Amino acid sequence: MAHFEFGAIDRPFMPLLGLQTDFRQVRIDQRVIVRFPASDLAPAALGAQRQSIGKIKYKEKKIGKCLLVNRLGGSRPGPDRSLDLVTRDGILIRAYLGDGCLAREFYAGAYMERSYDGKLCVNRDLLHARTGAKCDVDKFRLLIPR
Repeated sequence: MAHFEFGAIDRPFMPLLGLQTDFRQVRIDQRVIVRFPASDLAPAALGAQRQSIGKIKYKEKKIGKCLLVNRLGGSRPGPDRSLDLVTRDGILIRAYLGDGCLAREFYAGAYMERSYDGKLCVNRDLLHARTGAKCDVDKFRLLIPR
């Protein structure tokens, strides 16, 4: 017969092995919020007149399903359920919001939690309004002045 002796144990997870290993854990959380401030000015690409965006007629053109977040510079409510995003180089992009979302909720700008790839994508990321609304994006369209 085998004989076992047990003494005081200060490591409850390794009582029988007698290992002298201490376990430590480090957890690092990082959260980055990207803000698109409300933009009152027309994009620089439209000329020096600074015309109101509402007075200019636009043609919509399909673009991809994702936008690089670091290229976006501002936002403003568009017609109906859309949000107009202005890039840092003056390109205007319309983001159509999901069901139940109104563009007027984004009068003070929009923000989002930065994704792992640095992109804002259709049916993946949420846009947040300062009023508390959370909306996903159904599609993006490039706006070209006529």
